[in-house]
Amino acid sequence: MPLLVSAAEGRTEVFLRGLPAGAKAVTVPRPGVDGPRIPRDRKRRINPAKVDLVAKAPVPAFAPPPELTRSELIAVLRTKAFRQWSSTQKEFGERAWTIVVALIQAGGIALRCDVINGLDYVPKSWRLTQPWADLAEDQLDELLGRPDPDAIRAELVRFMEAVPELAHERDLLLGLPKGSKLTVPSASSAGTDRWTVYEAAVRAASVWWSRTSSGERMTAKELAAIALRGSKKWSTARIQSFANLIGTPFDRAVDQTDTEVRLRGPLVWSVGGVAADATRGRPWISLPVNGVRLLGLVECEAVGILLIENEDTFERICTQTDLSDDWLLIWGAGYASTGLAVLLRSFSDLPLAAWCDLDAHGIQILTELADRVGRPIRPVAMNQTLFDRGIKYQQEPDKQKANLNLAERLTASAPASLIPLAKAIVRAKGAGCEQESLYLEVIPHLRDLLAVEREPASPPSPQS
Repeated sequence: MPLLVSAAEGRTEVFLRGLPAGAKAVTVPRPGVDGPRIPRDRKRRINPAKVDLVAKAPVPAFAPPPELTRSELIAVLRTKAFRQWSSTQKEFGERAWTIVVALIQAGGIALRCDVINGLDYVPKSWRLTQPWADLAEDQLDELLGRPDPDAIRAELVRFMEAVPELAHERDLLLGLPKGSKLTVPSASSAGTDRWTVYEAAVRAASVWWSRTSSGERMTAKELAAIALRGSKKWSTARIQSFANLIGTPFDRAVDQTDTEVRLRGPLVWSVGGVAADATRGRPWISLPVNGVRLLGLVECEAVGILLIENEDTFERICTQTDLSDDWLLIWGAGYASTGLAVLLRSFSDLPLAAWCDLDAHGIQILTELADRVGRPIRPVAMNQTLFDRGIKYQQEPDKQKANLNLAERLTASAPASLIPLAKAIVRAKGAGCEQESLYLEVIPHLRDLLAVEREPASPPSPQS
């Protein structure tokens, strides 16, 4: 199971002399509307003044190097933003370079360096990589230990007392031997082997069940502030373990501002000791974009990926077809986020297909995503025949005019397979058909549609 996305995402490798084994130098990305951009000079040459030294090969999300002592690992994990090289030398002395190299090789840090004469480098500072930063708090809790495991378990049992939905978890904790270490019960539904993640998930689930049983809905930050004693206490591992425990996708359980990617199909994603199985999740699993972008191990046995624009359509296909038995179904909330684009780039060996609304924005969504992923995405059920037959949704005159203008531009910029649809929308003066109006004509035939050659020789009919 390879690392889903590494610290080198969006960067280009740079050759420098004397790099440590297991490390490589990569460009420092510049922010851009489509994600990280590679720094270039006016002649488009890569000639960086700064680089980051990162792990050369994919590595687990968190595997501390054996070279570090317990106290050294604690000091590293307490790094909040970044640490200057001078302060690193002061704290670790003669072991500073050995420790830093071991952390780079383990994927724990990115070492920022100044480039000298185009071939040499001088270390300046370092920061924890996203996987390590995301897990730092939980790992510190485990390293620093708890004074009385029995008291900690008893407190957690009391926290669950008034929550019948967690009776199983409560009984599991009560069944553990007195005096034993803080370990997660093997039959727990939380899907984690880390006590700190488990404890946070149980506390959040207890509050969530108590508050939502009366019909109340909570925000993600509100729940964290009450259950975890801090509105910013959610980590990717805690989010997924909480969702496992309550049996509900995170984006359905709470209101939040972070974008979610919903998945259904033959994929298992794990991070920080927590596993999310997109085959077993009902009706799907939802993963936070930031978590998906930068950390996690993935095992995917899908024959291809189908992107679906609308939420209702995604749910209908998940619950009423068997397509997710071998296809990975993804809903990313309309226009693609950077996180979704990065996720799709990591599946470079799988064919990509998409079903969007038959309107100008549906074409633009697919066009922009294909550009950001860097390879073609085959449109499914997005053809002129279906559009001509379909029910056109009502629009305000100003909105229809804007859609007409967008369709006109897309007749020149959209992928060739979508230009006939763009022209049909222009002829219809900016009209559009929503996916929801085409369920009976498309959903029963999706498997056949996806089996068609990726580049059909002629425009497809509604059944091809």
